[in-house]
Amino acid sequence: MTNRTKDREIVVTRLFDAPRELVFAAFTEPEHIEQWWAPKGATTHEMDVKPGGLWRYSQPIRGTDQPFKVEFIEIIKPIRLVYDYGTDSANASEPARTTVTFEEEDGKTKVTLQLMFATAAERKQAVKYGAIVGAMQALETLADYLTKA
Repeated sequence: MTNRTKDREIVVTRLFDAPRELVFAAFTEPEHIEQWWAPKGATTHEMDVKPGGLWRYSQPIRGTDQPFKVEFIEIIKPIRLVYDYGTDSANASEPARTTVTFEEEDGKTKVTLQLMFATAAERKQAVKYGAIVGAMQALETLADYLTKA
């Protein structure tokens, strides 16, 4: 069977030397997420982690504050997190549906991020602006943070 969405998705996986409960908390609790998700200078404007809840934040990009929005769709603690992620502006493209899974592996946690874009063109544009590298860098920052948490 072929994957009919491959041209619209980005998948990044990383194994963390930390318990699943802590890694899940790092994705869903403000005191954790603000330490690793966005670069220094990012500001959280609101964060309500529940299905239908929003996380709005801005981060400095090329000299201006870029607003982003995460709308939480599904939260199954500590197994799965689903949210729509994109820029927070009137002319924003469709958000990427992001599914994060947290799997225990011998006391460690395997995290898989799957970003699903509305179209192949939107995926291509996201890759052009660094989506794959950005996801890998974010998980690297998370790994560093988890060693101190």
